Amino acid sequence: MVFIASEPNWQCTNNATCPFTKSISLRDDNYKFRCDIPREDWEFVDDFTSVVTEFDLVCDRGSLGFVSTSVIFAGFFVGGIAVSSLSDKFGRKRPLFTCGFFCWLFNFVSAFSPAFWFFALSRFIVGFMVGGFSIPIFVLTTEFSGIRHRGAAGSLVWTGFSVGIMALSGCAYAIRDWKLLTIVTGAPGILLMAGWFFVPESVRWLLKKGRVTEARETLSKVARLNGKEMPDATLQLPNDEKMERLGDFRDLFISAKMAHKTLASWLMWFAVSFIYWGISFSAPFLGGNIYVNVLIGAAANFPSNPISAALTLRFGRKKILVVSFIVSAVAAIIALLLSNKDEDKGYLAGKIFMSMVVAKLSIAIAFTVVYVYSAEMFPTTLRNVGMGTSTASARVSAFTSAYAPLLLTISVFLPFAIMAGLALAAAIVCTTLQETHNQPTMENLYQGERFEHGEKSEQSDGDGAQTTGI
Repeated sequence: MVFIASEPNWQCTNNATCPFTKSISLRDDNYKFRCDIPREDWEFVDDFTSVVTEFDLVCDRGSLGFVSTSVIFAGFFVGGIAVSSLSDKFGRKRPLFTCGFFCWLFNFVSAFSPAFWFFALSRFIVGFMVGGFSIPIFVLTTEFSGIRHRGAAGSLVWTGFSVGIMALSGCAYAIRDWKLLTIVTGAPGILLMAGWFFVPESVRWLLKKGRVTEARETLSKVARLNGKEMPDATLQLPNDEKMERLGDFRDLFISAKMAHKTLASWLMWFAVSFIYWGISFSAPFLGGNIYVNVLIGAAANFPSNPISAALTLRFGRKKILVVSFIVSAVAAIIALLLSNKDEDKGYLAGKIFMSMVVAKLSIAIAFTVVYVYSAEMFPTTLRNVGMGTSTASARVSAFTSAYAPLLLTISVFLPFAIMAGLALAAAIVCTTLQETHNQPTMENLYQGERFEHGEKSEQSDGDGAQTTGI
């Protein structure tokens, strides 16, 4: 949406009422002058098209350009909550591929919108579907990973996102028509459907549902792919978990300890999302070239996944999150101090570096790690609900961050000041939580309470049979 909702420069067509001889950019003091003259006396510079040029979202309708971005996150918010509960009841695989298909479909449909309301509705549905399949992707990955590799797997699963953003910059530079850009960038989504034949259902979920035979068949396939033999040991749940019910929203506040973890997770997700997307949406307003700014941000984002994987293995989750939030806060403060000096090329380069490189890299690391950390804080019976509501908190902040550029009209300091404050608050809250590194996955609320009191969860029952703590 950074590209298809962007607003190109404008220029005069009638010098009698419009006195400017050059194109007027978003950062020009005279940018709003066009609102005081007849519409036919000015035009958009023909650099690219967007929903702004398509539906003439200017002056009194100018805020609708930001709405076109925020509705995606509104959909993500609803989808993250609605589908996460379904995923705990019907598995990870079916919601993943169902939402993936409809995401591609409505993205394609949005390119042919006859009116702005239709476009906004289509993008809301796209956001709903993205929210629906993003959590099962992550949960499925971590539930197939053992304790040793869980952090690395949870970090590296998002590497494709960074690659996609870098590719998007190149596509947007080459394709200046917003409709064609929407179709081309959404096309890879249909390839996701082929994964139905290769991606297995979560073994943990199968065991929770008592489908032991299917769980064994899945693990046997995994063993064959790795050139191993499936051991003959019995797969079963501990006796006190066989009839364990799946958790719901109420269980997030079933005790003071669980409420503490829930609220802390929500705050960390709110902060990391607002900062990450606030920086991303600021790319057109920083000065310089929008394509270069987005590419720089994506390039800074790319190493965050392997860096997160390496750091979490050595230092755990908690320390990395705290440090990442603090670095993001410092970078935002420095960018804030440079905000009123952007007429100087040196200050402009410094602001772009601090916001699009340092702050983006550190908050991207935090974004990756908070996925792993939150998933490990919640027990299996409550994981999808906990993660779904946490990401919903992130979508609320992403929704509001879409309007962050509007804060520049109030004060050039305001957006980065808010980012710095949120980062510091998240760092402080994170210090109150338990480390989850090298701890077994908690399967139920009882184990979660024991973990909060410093006790370890057992990995097998009294007979030595394997349990779901794999």
